[in-house]
Amino acid sequence: MKGGMLLSSSASSREPLSGRGKCLWGMRCSALLEIALFFALAVLLDRLVYDGNAFWNAAPHPFWLAVLLITVQYGTAEGVFAAMVATVVLLVGGMPEQALDEDLYDYLFSIVYRPLMWFMAAIVLGELLMRHLKERDRLRLALEEAHTNEKTIADAYRRQQQVKADLEVRVAGQMRTVISMYQAVKSLEQLDSGKVLFSIMDMVRAVMNPQKFSVFMLNRDVLEAAVHTGWSGEDNYLRIIGADHPLFREIVARRRLLSVTDENGERALDQQGVLAGPLINTETGEVMGMLKIEALDFMELGWTNIKNFEVICEWVGTVYGNAKRFHAVKKNCVIDDSGLFLSSSYYVRQIAFLTSLARRHGFALAQIDIALQNHDELPEAARSRVPVVLSKAVKQVLRTTDLAFDRRGNGREFTIILPATPARNARIVEERLLAALAGGGGNGVPEASWVVRIDDLHTP
Repeated sequence: MKGGMLLSSSASSREPLSGRGKCLWGMRCSALLEIALFFALAVLLDRLVYDGNAFWNAAPHPFWLAVLLITVQYGTAEGVFAAMVATVVLLVGGMPEQALDEDLYDYLFSIVYRPLMWFMAAIVLGELLMRHLKERDRLRLALEEAHTNEKTIADAYRRQQQVKADLEVRVAGQMRTVISMYQAVKSLEQLDSGKVLFSIMDMVRAVMNPQKFSVFMLNRDVLEAAVHTGWSGEDNYLRIIGADHPLFREIVARRRLLSVTDENGERALDQQGVLAGPLINTETGEVMGMLKIEALDFMELGWTNIKNFEVICEWVGTVYGNAKRFHAVKKNCVIDDSGLFLSSSYYVRQIAFLTSLARRHGFALAQIDIALQNHDELPEAARSRVPVVLSKAVKQVLRTTDLAFDRRGNGREFTIILPATPARNARIVEERLLAALAGGGGNGVPEASWVVRIDDLHTP
């Protein structure tokens, strides 16, 4: 019996309560092995030690141990099988004789009541165990489902956190883009065509964020690369695109915006970029050049960015066209930007006219060049006051027939033309002018250092 308990305990440690390991009639092999070993050992002990009558008179009967342990350990099927084996061993081992005072029914009952109790115990305890096992399986499934739900919720939470972080990064990036675009627009809205070209770069970076892009200007029948960024020595991008190239025809002649997302656009780009658009001055309809993006993240190549690119092309074309028109008008302007002196472009025409007139009519003509020597050493506030102070000194000293020019348009080099004035009299004008500059009062620039030179343009 002790051996049976040891076998049952060892089997319990080896075999969990589950449906695995079944080998015969739906019963587990370990249960069949334990039943066989238990009853073999019981029969051996009965034959060698006891009376050889299958422990008929023992109370409680030792076969209860096998039936109860097997039932509790494995369930109804194995318990019923153990009860059946116990019944067979009990009845085969020898049945007692019927007593004289015992009727047939009492005798039969004394024989079958133990097997009946074994079967009843196996069925009742086995079903209780099966119910517990089913409840355990249900709880295990519920636990696994809870773990799955927990993992799903945790994954969803992590995804939500990632989406939140991505949105925060995107919002921050958009805020930086808005600020950068505002700064780029401020720098773009100017009238210097050269500075406009470089401001275009800031605008494109702020809106499109490309790795490589370039601006081409239309020069007669070719597109020439004016500025570019991100290009390396390994790139084979064309710097001059002639009229025979499909990119020139699509951009200049047909005024189409090209994208690699379109089959025709990809063919026209010919591996020269991913986006290209004409720079059109919307006020005049003139094609100024081309904006081309050579490298751009795939996620940035969406419909919104393509429309943004189209707007940039129109905007840049108009601003650059206005800057070129202003530059052309400025060449013919008489007054400089400050409104204090005659312009440098007007000086070229006027000096030629006055020199020719002086020679024809025989009057003297002198010129005074005055320049601020220490311009770079002066603070910004002092440099901005220099043209104003000089203008006041000129109005104070010069005659109404004398002409004062901002010679270079830089606020530091000026020229004064003195009609009907010989060079020797120009020395007097120089002294009065320097005196007026030195005595400018609180609005003057006392730390300014002036360099003066007198030229005799004509002496009759």
